[in-house]
Amino acid sequence: MSKNCMITFDQNEHGTYFTGQVITGKVIVNLNKTKKLRGIKLQISGYAQALWRLRRHGQAVAIQNPKKRSKHQFSGREDYIASTTYLMGSEQGSNFNMDAGTYTYTFACPIPSHCPSSFEGAFGHIRYLAKVTFLKPGASNRTHNVGFTVLKLLDLNQETKMLREPASNEAVEYFCLMHTKPVDLKVTLQQQGYVPGQFMLVHAHVRNDSSSDCRKLLIMLHLRATYTADTPSMRTTSEKIMLVKRECGPVARHGQRTYSESLRIPATAPTCEHLSKVVRVSYEVRVVAAMNWLMANPRVIIPITIGNVPLATAASGPEFSPTNAFAAGSQLPPDLPCTSTRAMELAQMSNSGVSNSGYEMSEDLEDFELPEDGDDELEPTDDFVPDLPPPTYEQAMFMTTDIADTDANTVSESSRFTPRYPVFDVDTFQSPPPNPPQKKRRRRRRRPADPGQSKQRPEKQPVESPVQI
Repeated sequence: MSKNCMITFDQNEHGTYFTGQVITGKVIVNLNKTKKLRGIKLQISGYAQALWRLRRHGQAVAIQNPKKRSKHQFSGREDYIASTTYLMGSEQGSNFNMDAGTYTYTFACPIPSHCPSSFEGAFGHIRYLAKVTFLKPGASNRTHNVGFTVLKLLDLNQETKMLREPASNEAVEYFCLMHTKPVDLKVTLQQQGYVPGQFMLVHAHVRNDSSSDCRKLLIMLHLRATYTADTPSMRTTSEKIMLVKRECGPVARHGQRTYSESLRIPATAPTCEHLSKVVRVSYEVRVVAAMNWLMANPRVIIPITIGNVPLATAASGPEFSPTNAFAAGSQLPPDLPCTSTRAMELAQMSNSGVSNSGYEMSEDLEDFELPEDGDDELEPTDDFVPDLPPPTYEQAMFMTTDIADTDANTVSESSRFTPRYPVFDVDTFQSPPPNPPQKKRRRRRRRPADPGQSKQRPEKQPVESPVQI
């Protein structure tokens, strides 16, 4: 029956809404033959749920089949939306025959302003569903589920002013005994508030005064989800999801080195630590200096906030107003362009794994010829002026899940759902990059050598280090 049902959202292809908006759409039922039913029910629901079980040593394990009860199982739930509409018939109504054909029903449901943003994790989720149930007499009900994304507006400009300020932290570890010299790791961020699509510049300084080499430096962005259950008792567990990872190094013994790496914030849920009692979402930057097995690894953790309205800066221009980025009743554009080419280039440069400090590029200049007048025609790269276009709405692929109905009295086919989040084209930093911008050199065709003169090649000119941001 679910194959004969379709749920669509009006002027919103991907089903992405902000709190305070009204969901409108259609339920299209297409029957190829007469069906005997008791009713057709539409439910719009939004809730936070946590569900896991404990192993013998207290380790939390996700429950694959919620229908099956097990020992040491903990659960918690909090409802935000519970709307039920009978498109035809009712639960206690008499049976009727529904003739073959196509039937279209419209629906509308407001989203309360206190709803938290959608999130899918291993031990719980914040989920919003539109479910159509075909009530069949004398047989299991058939359901058709469609998920949609709800976003709580988190304007970084309305939060604490500390999000604009730099953040730094430091860790010191000793090699075996305290009388040996330590390894000092210091990490600095330019700000503490970001949005998906933005590049976060991480400065890490390692001073290795120990007698052991630092093999590599790991720079990571983690999502930490905390789940709270109240049945059968109050219990809390958490999971850590690594979103981005960079490796650089090494740092030799009795040496020091500074690295600057850029991490692009992927499509992910905004920080949510107070809206839901069951699921809380936070983010942190973790930097670890990997030493040998005899020494503890120095690690630095800096919490950050991820929102869905970027901080207003001087580079954003006077025409950009974060408070107007998302109007309460505005419709989301169904087809938005991809992120800018500049952002993709920066992402590829960052993914190349080459650190900024100490990176040198040697280039053969034999194919280049300087003009006779001495003008080397070095052209600086065009300055990129961010105009902050409307965000795209991209899927958080690490949150893909099956939203099929797990009720024992229903039959529901598997349905995959991945929430979507706004991704901005914000690829400039608050301060200049660690290396100066590289200049472009025009490639010129080599002129044929004069047979009466000896061929002389121009001396190779030094090439500036490229920008890696």
